[in-house]
Amino acid sequence: MPSFQLSPGVIVDPDRREAYVMNPEGGIDAVDLAEGTSVWHSGDADKPLTVAETLLIGQAEAPGPANALRVVTLDTSREGALVSEALVDLPTGVQPMIAPSSNRSFTASARAEPDGAVVSWEFVEQPARGVAEGPMEVLPGEAPPAVSAATPPVIGPGGVAAGAMDAQEPGGEATVVRGAVRVDPLSGTVLAAEAPDVPAPGPPLVSAGDSAPASDLEPDAALPGVPQPQFLSADGRHVLSSTRIANDPDWEKYLWTVFERDSGRRVGELRMHLRYVPFLVDGTRVVFQTPPNVRLQGDRLQEEPVLLRAVDLSNGTPVWSQPVRDTVDRQPPPP
Repeated sequence: MPSFQLSPGVIVDPDRREAYVMNPEGGIDAVDLAEGTSVWHSGDADKPLTVAETLLIGQAEAPGPANALRVVTLDTSREGALVSEALVDLPTGVQPMIAPSSNRSFTASARAEPDGAVVSWEFVEQPARGVAEGPMEVLPGEAPPAVSAATPPVIGPGGVAAGAMDAQEPGGEATVVRGAVRVDPLSGTVLAAEAPDVPAPGPPLVSAGDSAPASDLEPDAALPGVPQPQFLSADGRHVLSSTRIANDPDWEKYLWTVFERDSGRRVGELRMHLRYVPFLVDGTRVVFQTPPNVRLQGDRLQEEPVLLRAVDLSNGTPVWSQPVRDTVDRQPPPP
């Protein structure tokens, strides 16, 4: 079965029963899905993108040119040994950051193919500008000045156009630049001229947490007799039914019930404080990632970081948890 993304920064290889996650201190950890233990750690890459057989393709941070995307290949069968490194030239001004800033973000993804890996990316820049309250003051008879943001062309290495371009948010507020190249994971050769027109990954189809919509399954694909909303697992093999069973201030307000998608067999259930997060089922355990949270226990506040967790569906007992690097910009916007 091919690898798949559980959440940004967490790639799962079901054949090896391993998850490749972003370590909070940098680098990538290979986590055993059965025990939750770290199998190996690599500091050569920082964000896993995909797995091709035994090769893990990831994005690495600095050092390197400010506008070059570092694509690193690791061998999962040799404890994450470095195989190759490729530098993908990006247009001027495009910053291949892993953690977004208040007005810039960069997202990379990869897809394994027989003749190499297709690496696509998207850079979004939101101009940081303040707007005074009330109407804009102009001289009598003059129109307010137009505010726009030009979209730079997407030119790959060697001057070859790479991927989609000319994508811009309404009103000229944000500039969106996209591109794609083909990389040979074994040699690190960048084949920009053969880059297909592949759109970069957008936001998840289903929002996590309490903001998740009614369902991410079409009505004709939903399991009959199972309460809505229903959510599909990251690998498409299971369906989760989420039901609210308590009100605030109870912490675990939702009951998750998991079913096999093909047979409809009930696998198990657990209580959760979130309506939904992307998940997978490994045997009798459900594996998912939770965002950071702060909760009051007694008279003390307990803080919890981003965690990859496993819970036994037969009895709802937590089995293991591993911290994951938080790449969400959680700083409040400027006044």
